[in-house]
Amino acid sequence: MIRRLLLDRPTGAHMQFARYFFVGGSAAVVDLVTYTVILKMFGLHYVACAFIGYMAGLAWNHVLCGYWGFESKHKKMKEILMVIFIAIGGLLWTWLILYLLIDLMSFDEIGAKMVSQILVLFWNFSMRKIFVFA
Repeated sequence: MIRRLLLDRPTGAHMQFARYFFVGGSAAVVDLVTYTVILKMFGLHYVACAFIGYMAGLAWNHVLCGYWGFESKHKKMKEILMVIFIAIGGLLWTWLILYLLIDLMSFDEIGAKMVSQILVLFWNFSMRKIFVFA
């Protein structure tokens, strides 16, 4: 049973989501740590920090998803292009949520980033499930 959970390719949407949640969680940590370090150490605007953190998390996520979470049915170049377009959408959602929370509602920049990560998780999972790893 443990071998099936950890090593076999997932077959159902629940298992795919569980694995994506784990992979996405670790990517969220990479994203959040990168965002926070750049924000605090270099004092860049949250938009720039969000971009750099999001890209670091995206790279981590894509490598692990391709290996562990999902099996792509597309040629590599098509898959990469789809992931790029989904990532752009996720980044735009991130920026919008950060703007709403930080600039309009006076949230803390790190707390706002955490909220955005939770919301964008569902965008990334559903878009990858529908288009990339269908």
